[in-house]
Amino acid sequence: MIRTAALLAAALALASAAARAQTYPSRQITLIVPFAAGGSNDLVGRAIGKKLTEAWGQPVVVENRAGAGGLIGTSAVAAAPPDGYTLLLVSPTFTINPAIRKTMPFDTVKDFTPVAFIARGPLLITASNKLPVQSARELFALARRKPGQITYASAGLGSINQISTELIALSAGARFMHVPYKGKHLGPA
Repeated sequence: MIRTAALLAAALALASAAARAQTYPSRQITLIVPFAAGGSNDLVGRAIGKKLTEAWGQPVVVENRAGAGGLIGTSAVAAAPPDGYTLLLVSPTFTINPAIRKTMPFDTVKDFTPVAFIARGPLLITASNKLPVQSARELFALARRKPGQITYASAGLGSINQISTELIALSAGARFMHVPYKGKHLGPA
């Protein structure tokens, strides 16, 4: 009898979850991209938002909330009601931040639920044609001769771009000058 009641309770719970799932989404969804417009995260977020809008028949509005290495937008999602109507596009910076910051305004493990793996992107080193180098080897040799005089851009302190560049430079015995990109906040699009 207890076993039957437990099975019935489980079936009702699953049925009610399925019924709830059929009504989601019933209104606009906001997809927060915690970086500036125009970068790789923004491009992926907008492509995903467009496809989800088409698939769900509800608007998925992409909102850039840049700043503090992704913490501003991520904090907004952590504070949002856990109802599935505010989503976050994360990048490797999401997992880097807890390792490089003394305090965090949220817990990356307890305050978020992973939903889907959606993209993978390579990191590339490129240089201006005006720089007198033809290879990474030549770039690092020039940086060793001119420590701190060759600049590189990134999405900000603690971003995957900044961390990986610093690791590569360290392993090459070179030193570059970091110039974080200052993007602009764009509201819903």
